[in-house]
Amino acid sequence: MWPFGKSTQARVEEALKEQAQLKGLKLSVDVKKNVAYITGDVPSEGHKSLVTSVASTINGIKSVDVSGVKVAAQSAPASAATSAPAPTVSAPASSTGSAPAAASEDPSAKAKAAYAKIRAEASLSNNPLDVLQKGSTIVLRGAVDTEAEFNKAKELAASVAGVTGVDTSGLQVIQNASQLNETDDDGDIVYTVKSGDTLSHIALHYYGDAGRKWYMKIAEANGIADANKIYVGQQLKIPGTTAGPEQVA
Repeated sequence: MWPFGKSTQARVEEALKEQAQLKGLKLSVDVKKNVAYITGDVPSEGHKSLVTSVASTINGIKSVDVSGVKVAAQSAPASAATSAPAPTVSAPASSTGSAPAAASEDPSAKAKAAYAKIRAEASLSNNPLDVLQKGSTIVLRGAVDTEAEFNKAKELAASVAGVTGVDTSGLQVIQNASQLNETDDDGDIVYTVKSGDTLSHIALHYYGDAGRKWYMKIAEANGIADANKIYVGQQLKIPGTTAGPEQVA
């Protein structure tokens, strides 16, 4: 879990729900080894493609499996008053990050193009960033290391053809934000214990507070009965981190 206390799975679920043409659909998400496995029913093949498109711009997702998404058979055309038109999804953005030619037909095409540009930028490639799209606005969520990176991410998103605004209200500047990208197969932040570490030290490292409330949060998440007993090489899940590495409250 990283900056907002949400796992990769939760962030994929949220992104799908926030996409207007997918809202209300009963879709289930499971993330294993950086693959988002999505199941459920959708009205059309276009909606199925849109599911892949939206999930692919969530940080930590390397591929999307929609083999469990079924297109519902319809005996009659759906009323325009009760259902949204099926989205037509264009091809993914090119490796240069430019928007696809038919971007206007894909409700998530601008997000894909912005995501490609951000990942191609060396200073941003390792930062935990999700890229979503609402209409013609790009929504950036996550964390970057510096104000310069913050401005660069915003600039790259704004440079995508057809983008009219960039929402950065969910983007934080956190020292050593890239460390929040060290995750396990489920997309949760993990920390590998080093010589001299204590749970208090680790809590300070991630939460900016070494108090009992915080180090016990780590202990409970990892089934540690005695907070004084951790060992070198042990991998610890770090639940709900909000401050970031080495940011002291």
